[in-house]
Amino acid sequence: MKEKLRHGLVVAWIALLPISWWTMSVREISKPTRPEWHEILLPAGDGTTSPMRYRKITGSDPTKPAVVLLHGSPMASSCFDALLRELGRDRTLLIPDLPGFGASRSGFTDLSFSAHAEAIRSLLKKESSDPVHLVAYSQGGGPALSLAETTPGAVASLTLLSSIGVQEHELSGDYFLNHVLHGAQWIALEAMRWGLPHFGLLDDLMLNTCYARNFYQSDLRPLRQSLQSLDFPVLVQHGKSDFQVPTSAAREHHRIVPQSELVWFEGGHLVLMSRAPGIAAGLEEFFQRVEDGRATTRATAQPARISAASQPMDDHAMKLSGKALWVTSLAIGLATLASEDLACIAAGLLTARGLIPLTAAIAACFTGIWAGDMALYALGRFGGGWVLGRWPFRHLVPESSLLPAREWLRQRSGMAIFASRFMPGTRLPLYLAAGLLKLPVLPMMTWFAIAALVWAVPVVSLVAHFGEGASQWLMDRGGWVFPLALLLLVCGWIALQILPLLATHKGRRILRAGWERTTRWEFWPPAIFYPPVVIAAIAMGLRRRHPLAFTAANPGIPHSGVAGESKSSILRALLPSGSVVPFLLLAAGEEDQAGRVESWMEEHGFRFPLVVKPDAGERGRDVRIVSDVVRLREELDARKVDTIVQTFAPGEEFGIFYTRHPDEASGRIFSLTVKQLLSVKGDGRRTLEELILDDDRAYLSHRLFRRLHSPRLATIPADGEVLPLGELGSHCRGALFLNGASLVTPELEREVDRIAKTFSGFHFGRFDIRCPDQAHLQRGEGLKILELNGVTSEATHIYHPHTPLFTGYRTLFAQWRKAFDIGLANHSRGAQISRFGDLAQLLWNHRRNTRP
Repeated sequence: MKEKLRHGLVVAWIALLPISWWTMSVREISKPTRPEWHEILLPAGDGTTSPMRYRKITGSDPTKPAVVLLHGSPMASSCFDALLRELGRDRTLLIPDLPGFGASRSGFTDLSFSAHAEAIRSLLKKESSDPVHLVAYSQGGGPALSLAETTPGAVASLTLLSSIGVQEHELSGDYFLNHVLHGAQWIALEAMRWGLPHFGLLDDLMLNTCYARNFYQSDLRPLRQSLQSLDFPVLVQHGKSDFQVPTSAAREHHRIVPQSELVWFEGGHLVLMSRAPGIAAGLEEFFQRVEDGRATTRATAQPARISAASQPMDDHAMKLSGKALWVTSLAIGLATLASEDLACIAAGLLTARGLIPLTAAIAACFTGIWAGDMALYALGRFGGGWVLGRWPFRHLVPESSLLPAREWLRQRSGMAIFASRFMPGTRLPLYLAAGLLKLPVLPMMTWFAIAALVWAVPVVSLVAHFGEGASQWLMDRGGWVFPLALLLLVCGWIALQILPLLATHKGRRILRAGWERTTRWEFWPPAIFYPPVVIAAIAMGLRRRHPLAFTAANPGIPHSGVAGESKSSILRALLPSGSVVPFLLLAAGEEDQAGRVESWMEEHGFRFPLVVKPDAGERGRDVRIVSDVVRLREELDARKVDTIVQTFAPGEEFGIFYTRHPDEASGRIFSLTVKQLLSVKGDGRRTLEELILDDDRAYLSHRLFRRLHSPRLATIPADGEVLPLGELGSHCRGALFLNGASLVTPELEREVDRIAKTFSGFHFGRFDIRCPDQAHLQRGEGLKILELNGVTSEATHIYHPHTPLFTGYRTLFAQWRKAFDIGLANHSRGAQISRFGDLAQLLWNHRRNTRP
């Protein structure tokens, strides 16, 4: 039931997304209906225009300058409602929804300070020919200062109300860090906007993509120069407890603008709403003094203030202290719970920019890492198996990863904790295992502390030392700062994953295996390797005017064996050949399956081991070899699909790809693959894990083999002892595939042709067989068929190590040409070609039934 519900939700999600995107594209923001609302058309990019809406409240005295109220982000003009109730009506009030916000949020892509300043300039050109009083709240200070610097004659006075200004007191104080954070926020919100079927509802939230774009496109670095260039009267109103725009910013604005007045209000960033009467009274009084010529300008400022304004900024003013330092340290500590490495990098960069002391950065990272490690230990100790059986831990920490962790802890608990700090991917299972084993608390606390200290001190210190130069270099890159910063962060994170591995032999072998699997196409996932094959197959079908002609290649198999074919039905059709390995089909839900298998074994004299596999499967999925009744019952009880039980055929395993055109009397072997199961030989010194990692082939599949043999990884095999690593002749299960073309003989080809012809309607596919040895194979003797795969099976000899990529593609292209040609020939003789709808349904059902 849960599986059906999950699939239903996924289908609904995918189906609703295009509708949501269409709704977003056609959705328009209507103009408010109240009479005070007006609009002007502004350039919006790509030669189009969009409306900027604004409120106009006409004053009773047209001789007085108008007042323009500029909101912040993510707010709109509505943030001034409380203030508007307090302001007098003698002056005209202009309150725009700046492009990207409120009633003006549609159509605009440039939401920078300069773009907003240009929008205000257009508004003033229409509504006021005289200088105006600007009141800029929060982020609105950016466009206000940009307008004042570029068009000074348009401004009579400027009020900075809880307003941003100099870069050094905005967020981290560092443009590079702020830009990266704002960019990450924008990407996250864009991903939500396009990935969730919200039908435009997310666009109505305050924290939407326009808000994030505005912050990302805003550059506060020029605002210091803008502030220093102001000549007209300036009023700074600020909340004493403002954390979003810190009080240090207001003090710095007051210092570098010598004619400015600084007024404090009780409250935080929202004093605009909470202290509206006091703010309105201060504004009215300030406006009147400006209009009467009694307000201070730069020309009439006190000499002492002018002298103070000319002094460079005190670097110590940038340093966080008190409550701000504690909050920042807490944020760093919490960030370690998400990513210890990135949190340490960020802390080092904050130190490099002089915002927090190195000791505070190290202490925050250390505390966060240590607390997180202790939390995992406590989770294992007090939650136990109940926790591991719940999401997400059952996916993050499979039982197989806990077994070696427990063994390692039993042998050397302290060293294991310490070493895991330098072995990515081991800490989570190891620390949970420490709790499950109920290892003593005090020693664990000590080892966790040592490991966290050894990691936090060098990482934070190195980033702090080199981070200043890196951030300065990034700031010099202009518009490339965000992508380059992301690239540097990713590179830094990768380095922190790789460097610890380079310190040990085990780590270096793991790294080399990763590199080999990346550069050797035989290990590429199907989603990367197969697109050229799919494209080529589509082209072949279009050229032949029958895109699905290959589905008629094997009329005796439904859809020619594209997917989900019944292995038991195929084996039953091959029984007349006398070469099929004995098997038994168990229907899903059948009672006492194990008892039926035991009766079958007793009747025919079969013995363990047995092979258990799904009747419809591929690539060795869910194939198990069981050696006793207990293991047999466990396997059968866990399966909810039709299952085949097969006797285990001794000998070597081969893959033989066979093709026969209907016009030909005899078929031929298109491909022959030798399948070798890997093993390692003990030397009495190295553990099984070390033997796997040191083997020239096995280390490439070390994750698989370490999982399969997790209970024995720490054991030391005796000198000369041979330990098989894999049981199945499947490439994705660790088997080595070799090109066996040299083993093909006329005798072998005749025997395979004889076997194939016993199956009426079979022309194209791969036999997986076992026989005593290669000599028997070449004579065509002792062949035992494990299974026969249909039209989508592969000529697996292409996975011979170091086969050129284009050789593999050339072989698969030739294979598919044969499939189309054979299918067309069969179709001319009456065989049916599958319909698109039937094939799509088959593939969907197969994918659903084979999901892990």
